[in-house]
Amino acid sequence: MNILFLSTENPFPVDHGHHIRTYHVLKALAAHHHIYFVAFAQDPSGLKYTHELQGLCKSIKIFQLRFRGWRQAVLALVNLFSPLPLIAQKYHDPQTVDYIKKLIDEVKIDLVHIDLLHLANYRRALNSRPCILVNHNVESLRILRWSKIERNILLQYFLRYQYFKLRNFERAICTQFNRCIVVSDYDKAFLADLCGGGNFVSVPNGVDADYFQPSDGEVIPNSLVWTGSMKSPYNRDAVIYFLGKIWPIIQRNIPEARVTFVGGSPAKKLKDTAKKYPNINYTDYVQDVRRYVAESAVFIAPLRCGSGTKIKILNAMAQGKPVVTTSIGAEGIDAKPDAEIIIADAPAEFAEKTIYLLRNPQEARKIGLRARKVITEKYDWKIINKKIEQIYKEFEPDANRKPAQTFVPAEV
Repeated sequence: MNILFLSTENPFPVDHGHHIRTYHVLKALAAHHHIYFVAFAQDPSGLKYTHELQGLCKSIKIFQLRFRGWRQAVLALVNLFSPLPLIAQKYHDPQTVDYIKKLIDEVKIDLVHIDLLHLANYRRALNSRPCILVNHNVESLRILRWSKIERNILLQYFLRYQYFKLRNFERAICTQFNRCIVVSDYDKAFLADLCGGGNFVSVPNGVDADYFQPSDGEVIPNSLVWTGSMKSPYNRDAVIYFLGKIWPIIQRNIPEARVTFVGGSPAKKLKDTAKKYPNINYTDYVQDVRRYVAESAVFIAPLRCGSGTKIKILNAMAQGKPVVTTSIGAEGIDAKPDAEIIIADAPAEFAEKTIYLLRNPQEARKIGLRARKVITEKYDWKIINKKIEQIYKEFEPDANRKPAQTFVPAEV
């Protein structure tokens, strides 16, 4: 089958959640189909890894994103008067539309894969061609959650406005696809309720369980680790929240405790706090986080906003680490609370459960081993790839498939 794979980014380097899912889905499809890859470069360096795609794709075209720097700020103002959410308007590019139409004319495209809601408006350029939309998150839900913790009043109002536009956009557009893939049954139920039904199917995020494995190396007693870029507002809030509300409780009870934050764009709060306390460390960007996770006793993910399933948590579970997270962090992960994953939403409870694991390393190890079993049985990409193959097989030219639906989106 010839598949047009439309993505917001080149998934290389494969070093964070968004890239990890996009890469593994792309790899699974490329094993059986011809992939015509179209994406955007977020900045000039975004073209650097194009060669990594050559072994997977029949053709590759990456456009430079138009709205960057000051242009993005102007777009945010212009978007106040548009019915479209900012993310959809940001990625609309007439040059890309022309390229897609030309590609469809020159190549017999059997199916279009659209990665993320941000690109859903390109459906209008595809006529009645079969189309699959993949939602890594419920975008309206994660913006709503962000707005609830945002302290800047102007940004809070802007986020609420985007939330309402995103809800309307999701409600109107998700049902216009032959399949709408989500990453968990939670997201499936949420969007199905919002849209009044639809062709939703759940395909979970996964882990390369051969790459992320438990280590036989020494574990540092009373050590905690976090992984994730703090450029994301969701991750940045989690780190600041931990340092302000949770860490002081842990330190009072276990003065020798230490925590390491692994990820790019360290928050200013983290840098300032680390200057005062030698048992708080950060690394900036690290491509391979496994060593830091392996040597730590407990993995923390105190997330208060966001959506979708967190690949950082699945990776830590695959390494056999006990994970302490929140209800939002554990969302969509089919693991037993207090047995395979530890969930705590209040700061005192989060600290208490973390302290318990640090003081009881044997129990922590048992939880980590059970977490590893969850991954190998449910979240290994080898297992998930079979489900991906089944879904996309429905659209092979000789298969009996539902006719594509007509789609007429709002004008940009």
